[in-house]
Amino acid sequence: MFGNTSNLTDGIYFGESLPQQIAKHILKKIIEGEIEAGEKIVEEDISKELNTSRAPVREALYLLQVDGIVERIPRRGTIVKPFSQKEIVEYNDVTIKLIQMGIEFSQGHWHEENKQSLRNHLESATDACEKSNVIEYQKRATQIFRYIFSIAKNKALSRFFEEASHILMVFAQSQWSIETMKNFHFSLKMSIEAILEDDFIKAKSEIHEALNRGVM
Repeated sequence: MFGNTSNLTDGIYFGESLPQQIAKHILKKIIEGEIEAGEKIVEEDISKELNTSRAPVREALYLLQVDGIVERIPRRGTIVKPFSQKEIVEYNDVTIKLIQMGIEFSQGHWHEENKQSLRNHLESATDACEKSNVIEYQKRATQIFRYIFSIAKNKALSRFFEEASHILMVFAQSQWSIETMKNFHFSLKMSIEAILEDDFIKAKSEIHEALNRGVM
């Protein structure tokens, strides 16, 4: 765990490896403009900031390289690639399709116990929304999507979702306002209620609306 946890958002990295946590920390800096496109990321600076060794920082930069966020240039080091709104939208479009497929595959598996668990997840997210707790809300909304994938019983979709959604999570952490959260939750709630009513066409439509509201 980090020696200096004040540099991280409480709880958002729970359950992830140290390199994954560091990667999201760096990505947040990039999205917020603290580290700009073309700028070099110095391993030693990050390790000092987070009071950790350079090895997990190096691995974190590799993870960001795989995602196309940074690139390693000979004799220059690790450089931030341009990170555009267009790329955020592309990740969002992929995430929408994955969740819609999760909803599709979940059909036929919503017995009453599963529906009650989904209601509980929705109530938890609604509670965070009503308390205007954006970070906590994002965590609970993500738990809803993970639960849908668990009901769909499709590990591939779940894995692809985790890969595509983490950039959106950091984007939301940096950019969402309370109003954004409430607009997102309105459509998310409509989608979940549609699942509970076995109206999967509407559920997929409302998920599309919710995630588009999250990046606009």
